Amino acid sequence: MATPRQVAANRRNATLPRGPLSPDASAAISQNAVKHGLTAKHIVLKHEDYADYQELHASIVMEYQPRTPQEHRYADQIAQNYWRLLRCRRVETATFENRLAALKDRLEVDPADQAKDDQGISICMANDHRDFDLLRRYETSIERAWHRAIRELRAAQKERRANEAADLHEQTPAKSSKPQLEDTLAERRFSVATRTNEPNVSEIGIGCVW
Repeated sequence: MATPRQVAANRRNATLPRGPLSPDASAAISQNAVKHGLTAKHIVLKHEDYADYQELHASIVMEYQPRTPQEHRYADQIAQNYWRLLRCRRVETATFENRLAALKDRLEVDPADQAKDDQGISICMANDHRDFDLLRRYETSIERAWHRAIRELRAAQKERRANEAADLHEQTPAKSSKPQLEDTLAERRFSVATRTNEPNVSEIGIGCVW
């Protein structure tokens, strides 16, 4: 979270005039998409489908609607960690299948016979519990990073909306507490007319004498 001093500095910087970008700055900005692509390529392994990762990333951007560069970085982290989480679950499935196939081969059981696969999996987990424990720890670590990125993104968006609301409030002119001139004059005329129509005390007294 940004400190109050950082928020104030950001607001001051936002009001500074911005002239045309230099050629070097324009060239650096034009490479942002390439850098994001290279990051994605480091996440997606060679045997994985890069188009699937792009689709996942696009769905996360569409859902969370990041606007600032920091929000986009958090969205990238969400996509990357979820992609790793999917990979971890595929690896877990493949580990079960490999251990089960090896067990059937050792016990000379027909690989197509699935009647006792659950018992075979329990034997595999007992014999190779360290491998499965490592997978579970790996999956837990990824899930924590995934949830943390979601929390950070939501916190950044909440802070941005609060700053935008504060800026809008500062830019909105305050309403005057003084009554309008027409309303004041109308109230005075009504007050004078009311006093004129009130009966005179002396007239009331005379009228009451028999």
